[in-house]
Amino acid sequence: MLAVKVRAEGSHVAYGRLDDGRMSLPPHAPRHAVVIGGSLAGLCAARVLADHVETVTVVDRDEFPAGPAVRTGLPQAHHLHVLIPAGQDALDRLFPGLIAGLHEHGAVPVAAPAEVLYLSPTGWRDRFPATHRLVGASRELIDWALRRRLMQDGRVRFRTGHEVVGLLPAPGAYGIGGVLLRGRSPDADVEPLPADLVVDASGRASRAADWLEQLGYGRPGESRVESGLAYASRRYALPEGATGGWKHILLMPKAPDVRRGGVLYPIENGRWMVTLGGLGGDVPPTDERGFLEFARDLRSPVIYEAIRNGTPDSPVHGYRRTANHRRHFEAMPRWPDGFLVVGDAACTFNPVYGQGMTVAAQAALLLDEHLRAHPGTFGRVAQAAVARCSEAPWQIATGADLRYPTTVGPRPGWAARLSNWYLDRTSDVANRDEHVARVLADVLYLVTPPTALFRPGVAVRVFRGRRGPALQAPPAPAVP
Repeated sequence: MLAVKVRAEGSHVAYGRLDDGRMSLPPHAPRHAVVIGGSLAGLCAARVLADHVETVTVVDRDEFPAGPAVRTGLPQAHHLHVLIPAGQDALDRLFPGLIAGLHEHGAVPVAAPAEVLYLSPTGWRDRFPATHRLVGASRELIDWALRRRLMQDGRVRFRTGHEVVGLLPAPGAYGIGGVLLRGRSPDADVEPLPADLVVDASGRASRAADWLEQLGYGRPGESRVESGLAYASRRYALPEGATGGWKHILLMPKAPDVRRGGVLYPIENGRWMVTLGGLGGDVPPTDERGFLEFARDLRSPVIYEAIRNGTPDSPVHGYRRTANHRRHFEAMPRWPDGFLVVGDAACTFNPVYGQGMTVAAQAALLLDEHLRAHPGTFGRVAQAAVARCSEAPWQIATGADLRYPTTVGPRPGWAARLSNWYLDRTSDVANRDEHVARVLADVLYLVTPPTALFRPGVAVRVFRGRRGPALQAPPAPAVP
């Protein structure tokens, strides 16, 4: 057994603040933390840990590109990523000035709902004044902006081209004392990397359950809801005026019969991302002709009309790993000190709802709060906090997916069916009611909990029903 020295925990030492604004560490703070995975969840965790340890090492299988570029370990970067308001707020708290920096590098501000053309399951949504701002940026730009910040932080180092193949137990203690590393070359040896704290942010392919079982902690229970969503994306340069004055076009499926949807969204460098999705085996083609025909056959041809004369700026990329998948680490009977699982490694959502980046950043803020209250350690309490952070997004994503009879997962009981009826009615009323639309947006953007939809001021309007006829055609865009 490898011997790893673990420092004593200083659980009653207050933090101070240095002249440069960074937090000073208590005398017995842990010296070293390892983050497994350099995607957004891992980068956010590393930013927080840097305030609580002397050194943070981020381990990733990839060699990171020097600028914004899609890397091998993040194939989903080829597809649409919407940074919703709650995520913007969380990332700006972790990396002050980040959102302004994204705009300086070409990210596009989108006023929602004023600049959003939305075909809901029950019809077109009226154009209402802006209440939120979205950020039109590619995933590679967002990740690069975070990496650049951390690479300028002397407390954070990157160990790229390596993968973690196991956990080191803390000798003589109930916990984790580091990780086992191996380089990507065929003849690479396994080496220990001792650490006082380890965070697994390695995504959907996480092996944390296997590693914990190997160390005698058992395996977590799992929940899975699979809608069968498959999607395909392509980037375009579009002629002036091609989108009819809209910055964001969103065409939703209509459960249970219409299983196709599509999104058009601006990103940096004057480009537009188009993502087409199909449920229950209705898979968007990845050839040029098939992609355009799929777009033409959506519930409205507006996306097809916008892109048919556009210039493709990428191949068509397909993606099918879209299941809602939750590993219930927080409910395991035994849990090691000094270990935490975050991001998609703990809970992943159908990406069509745009929640993943936000939940990862919010979980990092909760980790910071935990380490300030319990300096030097985390364990079951911190893992439970991460799980609570995922609860509302999980309800939103799985509740929507379970409307489709082709979805694989536990069928909703009477209470869930009643809730779905109410939410469907809420969506319909929101098409013509500005107040309901605003509260619904707050919930979907994770600004407020789902319970806000049941407050009296909203419930009365929902039960009263939609005021006025459904819109038979898209509303007119705002005048520039």
